Amino acid sequence: VPLPVRACAGTANTRVLTPRLAHVLSPRKAWPHEILAVTFTNKAAREMKERIGHLIGNVVEGMTWLGTFHAIGVKILRNHAELAGLRSGFSILDDDDQVRLLKQLLQAEGIDEKRWPARQLANAIDGWKNRGLTPENVPKGEGFSFANGLGGKLYADYQARLKTVNAADFGDLLLEVLRIFQNHPDVLKTYQQRFKYMLVDEYQDTNVAQYLWLKLLA
Repeated sequence: VPLPVRACAGTANTRVLTPRLAHVLSPRKAWPHEILAVTFTNKAAREMKERIGHLIGNVVEGMTWLGTFHAIGVKILRNHAELAGLRSGFSILDDDDQVRLLKQLLQAEGIDEKRWPARQLANAIDGWKNRGLTPENVPKGEGFSFANGLGGKLYADYQARLKTVNAADFGDLLLEVLRIFQNHPDVLKTYQQRFKYMLVDEYQDTNVAQYLWLKLLA
């Protein structure tokens, strides 16, 4: 049964999850690896792990599914990389790598990067990915808003180039996992059966892609 906890910022709402986890783990309602605990920052994940360790000891080391959305996304994507057109050893591009790759695509299309900055396109692509939109699902009006109508095409070209160089960006760690869950019900069922409990810190801040894959898992 879903149990929301509402609290103002700075009122230790994140800490509420710690005794909740201990309550599940101590009487063996679930094993550590059967719990999905999602936070928004690495710092929050570390703090939660430390607090649980103080309460129930070394069993916390078995909580392999406690982390940020992106950290959990990496783990799932490496397990099923081939379903996303990648190999398990794929690299993860940072913001600068992403912009460099987009600059190459702009140059190949003969687009003036001073007029249509790669950083602007990177922001648009990140926004689409956070909304769970693949290139073919981007609204035409939005796709046409960059480089006189080439935004959608450049997004598609960018995704194809990522596959060619066996790489993913941070948005893919959410989007590709979402696509795997949507397109491969057998994989989704495996994770649905794996997780007996799901705890999400700062749930109100989830973007569309995060919400959609949490909903599928639940």
